[in-house]
Amino acid sequence: MSDESTLTSPSVSIISSVVSAALSRTGDGAPNRFDRRREKTREDLIEAAERVISSKGLHQTRIADIAAEADVGLGTFYLHFKTKNEIFMELVEQGASQMRKEIAEAKASATDPADKLRIAIDNVLSDAAEEPELFRIVFGHTPAFLNLMERVFDLFVEDFRADLTPVAGDQADTIAHLIVGMLSQAISWMLGNPELPREQLKETIVNFALGGLQRIAARVGGSDG
Repeated sequence: MSDESTLTSPSVSIISSVVSAALSRTGDGAPNRFDRRREKTREDLIEAAERVISSKGLHQTRIADIAAEADVGLGTFYLHFKTKNEIFMELVEQGASQMRKEIAEAKASATDPADKLRIAIDNVLSDAAEEPELFRIVFGHTPAFLNLMERVFDLFVEDFRADLTPVAGDQADTIAHLIVGMLSQAISWMLGNPELPREQLKETIVNFALGGLQRIAARVGGSDG
């Protein structure tokens, strides 16, 4: 029996071709009612996938479960996603994008790089506690999602690097990679040990990261002098 996570309906390519052809005839490319309805269905499927995967776990979730949760048929699911893994990857990438947006908003009024670092770490660990299943898969070093993990990591490295450059100079990139790596291990450890006091763990990680940042900043400042 084929694993449904990699199963593609035989008629999917035909239906998709028809849909694509219909979309190509809409004129100036502006979203029409069909486009909006299709996008709404896609978002409903992603939200349904998040609820089901968070409840049952990725490996216990079937495509039929996601379709039922979204109140659509299997054929509709296959119009939007070829496999279970594909919808999961889009779910994670959307989640990462939303998390970056929330972190950016939270640190918008902060000017001190140390405060920005504290806010970012606090938000990442809080989100991991709220969405343990998604974080467990992405940060669990699962081979099937290695490329996804690297893409997500690169996004956060970019953000940390931008925040740290004013005080760390050309060492900001190295520090950003180290912080993201530390967070990855901390999240895996935290999710595997739910009895750990999360606030204490947050404080420990933040203090560790800030201690290193302060030493680097002092060294960079001294070399500039």
